[in-house]
Amino acid sequence: MAKVILMHFDAQKDGIYHAKIGEPVMRVAREAGISLQDCSDPKDCLVEVQHISDEEPTSYMEDEELDILVALGAITQAEANECQQYTISPKIRVASMMLVKGDVLIKPYSLK
Repeated sequence: MAKVILMHFDAQKDGIYHAKIGEPVMRVAREAGISLQDCSDPKDCLVEVQHISDEEPTSYMEDEELDILVALGAITQAEANECQQYTISPKIRVASMMLVKGDVLIKPYSLK
């Protein structure tokens, strides 16, 4: 089991939740009663992710998610290339495409 800390979504429901490795983040949030924004548009579904374990868990990402993040300007192409090369996750993710891979802190993220 992994700890998923949801913060700054809902003052009453923010907290620590437990999830199975591989479980979709959207399911964890929904079961916690936290409504992440409508994810029909990926820019409305961005979250900031901080790994809270000693080392970042290996996290496979589909190229599609990296392409979306680059297109939105959430990460650079160089950052996307680094993520692919070293099999790491960027700090910004599309919540609807993210699976729990280890202990994480998740916050809402808005494009600037």
